[in-house]
Amino acid sequence: MLYKTRGIVLSYIKYRESSIIARVYTENFGIQSYIINSVRSQRSKKGLALLQPLTVLDMVVYYKGEKSDGLQRISEYKPAYSFSSIPFDVKKSAMALFVTELLSKVLKEEDDQGQVFEFLYQFILALDQKKEGYECLHLFLMVQLTHFIGFGINDGQELENDELLYDLSISYKEVRQVIVDLNSSDLLANFNLKSRLRRDTLNYLIEYYRLHVVGFKELKSLDVLTQIFR
Repeated sequence: MLYKTRGIVLSYIKYRESSIIARVYTENFGIQSYIINSVRSQRSKKGLALLQPLTVLDMVVYYKGEKSDGLQRISEYKPAYSFSSIPFDVKKSAMALFVTELLSKVLKEEDDQGQVFEFLYQFILALDQKKEGYECLHLFLMVQLTHFIGFGINDGQELENDELLYDLSISYKEVRQVIVDLNSSDLLANFNLKSRLRRDTLNYLIEYYRLHVVGFKELKSLDVLTQIFR
C-alpha cells in the first residue's frame, strides 16, 4: 500500500551498480531504509543532490511493516524544502553530518506521532536560514532531544548532582549554565560561546548520551566538526 509522508535524509550507501539504500527518518514511520533504484546512473533526473544529509523530502512510499530484510521502497520523492545555505557552508555542512550521525544512533524505527519530526524540521529550517548565531545549534538540539527520547535534562539541580559533569569538564559551572540556558531556550535565540566552552559542553553531552543510550558508539563526524569549529 502507498502512503504519503515527509522524510529527513540521514545517510545512504551504494547498492549494486547504480542504486542506493537511503536511511530516512520519516514523519509517519520513524527511521526506514529505502532502496532507490538507478539514482547513480547518468540518466537519472534527480541524482544524489536530493539525498544529502538533512534534506527534507515529500515522499510516496510503500510500507509493508517490518520486512524480513528491513528494506522499503519509494514510489516518488521531491524536495519539501530547498536549502539556501547548508550544502554551501562548510560549518553548516559539518554540523549537518554530525546531527545525522547522532540521529541515526538514537532514533528508533517507530511512529512518534510526528513530534520528533516536527522538532527536527524546525531545527533544519533554523540551521539553513540563520546567518549568524548558529554555531551552538547542535548543542541546542542535543539538549532538547533528550526530552523526546526518554532521558530529559529538566533543571539545574539535576546537573548539580551529576558526577559525570564534574568528571569530564574543566569548566563544569559554565557548562552547567549553558545547558540550563539551552534547556529553556528556543531556535530563535543566538548563543555565542567561546570555542573551549562549546567544546566542553559538546563533550559532556556526548558522554551523557553514551550513558543513557544502549550501544551508543563513537561519532565519526566529531573530529571534522571539532576541527572546523575551532
